[in-house]
Amino acid sequence: MMNSRKLLSLLMALALVLGLMPMAGAEAAEVIDQAYLMYADTSWTYQYWSGEATGGIKAINADITGEGDYTVGLDFTETPDGAASGVAFAALGIVNGENTMPGWFIRINEIRVNGEAIAFDKGYTSSDDGITTRMNIYNEWVSDLPADARSFDGKIDDTNWMIVDNADFASVKTVEVDFSLMKHGIDVAYIAFADSTWERQWWHDGNDYTGVKATEAVITGAGDYSVALDFTSTEYGGANGLAFAALCIQNGEKTFPGYFLKINDIRIGGESVAFVKGYTTSDDGVTTRINIFNEWVGNIPAEARSYDGVTEDANWIMIDKALFTEKTASIEVDFTVVPKTDVAYIMYADAAWANQYWGGEAPEGITAVNPVVDGAGKYVASLEFANPANDVAFAALGITTGEKTFPGYYVDIVDIKVNGESIELKKGYTSSDDGICTRENIYNEWVSELPSDARRADGNLEGASPIMVDKAAFASVEKIEVTFNYIYGEPPAEEAAKLSEAELEAYLTADYNAYIGVQSQNYIFRNAWNDTYGRDDETNVGFFNRLTGWDADNNPVDYAGSFVDTAITEDGTYTVSLTTGEMGFGSDESFNLLFVSTDIPSILVKNEHVAITDVKVKIGDSKTQEYTEIDAKGDYARIVLLDTYNQSAEPFGYIVPGANTPITITFTVTGLK
Repeated sequence: MMNSRKLLSLLMALALVLGLMPMAGAEAAEVIDQAYLMYADTSWTYQYWSGEATGGIKAINADITGEGDYTVGLDFTETPDGAASGVAFAALGIVNGENTMPGWFIRINEIRVNGEAIAFDKGYTSSDDGITTRMNIYNEWVSDLPADARSFDGKIDDTNWMIVDNADFASVKTVEVDFSLMKHGIDVAYIAFADSTWERQWWHDGNDYTGVKATEAVITGAGDYSVALDFTSTEYGGANGLAFAALCIQNGEKTFPGYFLKINDIRIGGESVAFVKGYTTSDDGVTTRINIFNEWVGNIPAEARSYDGVTEDANWIMIDKALFTEKTASIEVDFTVVPKTDVAYIMYADAAWANQYWGGEAPEGITAVNPVVDGAGKYVASLEFANPANDVAFAALGITTGEKTFPGYYVDIVDIKVNGESIELKKGYTSSDDGICTRENIYNEWVSELPSDARRADGNLEGASPIMVDKAAFASVEKIEVTFNYIYGEPPAEEAAKLSEAELEAYLTADYNAYIGVQSQNYIFRNAWNDTYGRDDETNVGFFNRLTGWDADNNPVDYAGSFVDTAITEDGTYTVSLTTGEMGFGSDESFNLLFVSTDIPSILVKNEHVAITDVKVKIGDSKTQEYTEIDAKGDYARIVLLDTYNQSAEPFGYIVPGANTPITITFTVTGLK
């Protein structure tokens, strides 16, 4: 049952990094929450669910002060039986973790029963109620990973809700759990690479790329890092030219969402080379990357982002491929992981509007302390006036571009000091006047009712007001100091655009098309109709009408093949197919992609006007497989059968067809007129 050896090796590899994290219990550190061990034995005689322990149970809870290592446990030796019998349920909990440390990760380092370490598998962090953060240790009531499951390494497909063997809990006198609490995850950066022959490659995928020596970097947060590939130990003695290169963080979109990659230096064969600006993106919503050389991209993607906020001057080809000779020894990349940040500030105007501040550079006579906000946490902003501000006409706490950088987050002001003295606060709310700046009004007489976007972390807007303070406390203000919690909130869901009756009628009576698409493990392909090398690509004419691969010099190779696409004119069952040519898919043994691209607008699928169902695929003489997955994230609906970039496992078994062999896909469309 246990896969503890693999987990233990990972823990040891990260021990040095984690040893640099601040330890719990540091003197003067503020306690922000409490961790505890939930437990019930098999008879439910001995239970603990936080708070005061009863029945002779002694609880060892941990005061949480931030990132670090902690221990929780339970002692049953003073109970009537002197021990708990078995385990019905166990979980590590943090009382208000989803509010105090939203999005943080729990990583269990050791579990001890009666003082002896036991084997355990990898768990996941989640919450049952949106308040208490937990990691299930033994929970038979769970059958699937919850939607909010997260893991410190960005991977949840290898996690479980039952991470221990209940046989180890036959008679429990004591149980202890050592764990680490992390604001950010831990990840790995590397260079993805293929030379022009595709004989020297590196993809950090567990495969053996003989002779290629990779220097990877453990990413623990914002900072400077270096990665490299050395090809001198390969049989050829170097890399032969360049087909593809990118800097990647393996699970970066999960472990460091929204962060940026900034390349500082690229060295080829030990020599620094010229490069242009790139952009940060992800092809699969998991791996963060910056393309160094990628000829398969034709446009900057919509989700591209840059550390300086500008992507128009960025490129997917950062270096000249001619720098890679017929025998290049190495490539090294120095880079910075740049956090997603914003700036908090106090907006203020006194009664005479003589003293005003609205963010940015402060005018003469006003000193502003504007904290940099890098996610959930506690922050303090302040204003100091050389000449006292008399009374208050307006005041609010703002996050400059919070609706864009941290959409859905909440501002919760917990203390306001005027001239060093805390004043009484009423209940406030978070909102935005312009869809850009997130704010919590402190004193705003111009608001007569709560705006439609008003929100609070506790979900309760009853009694919330745009006036949180008694203006009498602001008679003569030399300094105002605002302490607030910035609390994670789910980004507002993107609403599918509404169609007018005329638009909907036009869409539902239009004719559409469907095209079979494929990509094998070494990139023999037919792309989607609207992609590069697709139906309408006037630069790369002819690629859409054949299977295409690449030779050692990155020149296209015609793999022939034929396609039967289909027009979709009404509700019904349709078929598309491809038949391989004499070369089949060469020596390839798997597909990266197998799909059907349509020109049916995704909005019809999202709004449930049109449904695509009953998808079946048959490869050669093999049995027909049934699997339906519709991708409506882009402009047009796509039927997905195989997608190794986004599927955690292949949904069905198959054999890549040889020469002159068909692949047939059928599907049903309903909702059209």
